[in-house]
Amino acid sequence: MTAVWRAIFASSLVLLALLALSVPYIEPGTSTFVISIVSLGMLVVMLVASAAFIYLDWNPFEELLEPNR
Repeated sequence: MTAVWRAIFASSLVLLALLALSVPYIEPGTSTFVISIVSLGMLVVMLVASAAFIYLDWNPFEELLEPNR
C-alpha cells in the first residue's frame, strides 16, 4: 500500500511544481487565480496526508486482507 501513497505524493509534487511555474502568468483577481489558490490548498492537503500515511505505514485495507480467524 505504501507504493500507492508514494505515487500520490510524487504526483502531488509534480502538480505543485507545475502550479508554481504558472504563478507568474496568473493575474490576481481573476477566476484563474481563485482556481489556482483552491488547487494549491487541495494539493498541499494531499501532500501532507500522503506523507503522514507513508511515515505511519498506514494500510486502510489491512483488516480486509487478513485471513479469517
